[in-house]
Amino acid sequence: MGRPSKPYNRRDRLERWAFIAIAVLALDACSPKDQQAAAPSDAASAASSVSSSSAAGSSAGPPASSAPASPDPAGWTRYKSTGFSIATPPGWTVDTGYDYQELGPGQDIHGVSFTIPASLAKGTNLSSNSYISVETLPSLKTCTASPFLSGAEAKPSVTQNGVTFSVAEATQGAAGNFYDETVYAAKGTSPCIAVRYFIHSTNIGNYDPGTIKAFDGAALLAQFDAIRKTLVLDPAK
Repeated sequence: MGRPSKPYNRRDRLERWAFIAIAVLALDACSPKDQQAAAPSDAASAASSVSSSSAAGSSAGPPASSAPASPDPAGWTRYKSTGFSIATPPGWTVDTGYDYQELGPGQDIHGVSFTIPASLAKGTNLSSNSYISVETLPSLKTCTASPFLSGAEAKPSVTQNGVTFSVAEATQGAAGNFYDETVYAAKGTSPCIAVRYFIHSTNIGNYDPGTIKAFDGAALLAQFDAIRKTLVLDPAK
């Protein structure tokens, strides 16, 4: 005699259908379609990581070269030398044999200077030997501004045309004379390249009233700044 058949049970049937549905959903969740969809996201994440790493590496040092933000003003003359070039307005005197000797014997710094036109000093307490210069210190392992000055006071760095400059200032006075200097040293350059502002003025109180006027310091600094911003570094040359 055969085994009696199991009576129909609605609960059992629902449980079987529920099991089948769960299995189908599980298989769908592991399908290649979803794995392929996830791949671009992973690739984008990796690309983002590489991009961030590259950006961090590029900020570790200065660029190989720099360029002025705009063409030289009309009438200006560009001076070119090893590793750099710079432009000056008409009337400035170039000295290619310039030698800074204020640090003492055996500590000369060589470069090129551009002395102001006599017209800027005429009738004022500004001395006509004031200048802007570009100098190099081959012995520096780290290019900073302070070694270019005696009694230097460090100032915040500035960035110009993609190059960061270390900045330092020094002021000295003697026998009615004042010497104000600012140095901008291009970080990462070797030999270390720096721009110096040298402003020599005299005590206006030493003159008879009305004979001369105080020079316009802000206007002179603006001219020096305009010249400095034409500096182009090209260490490959």
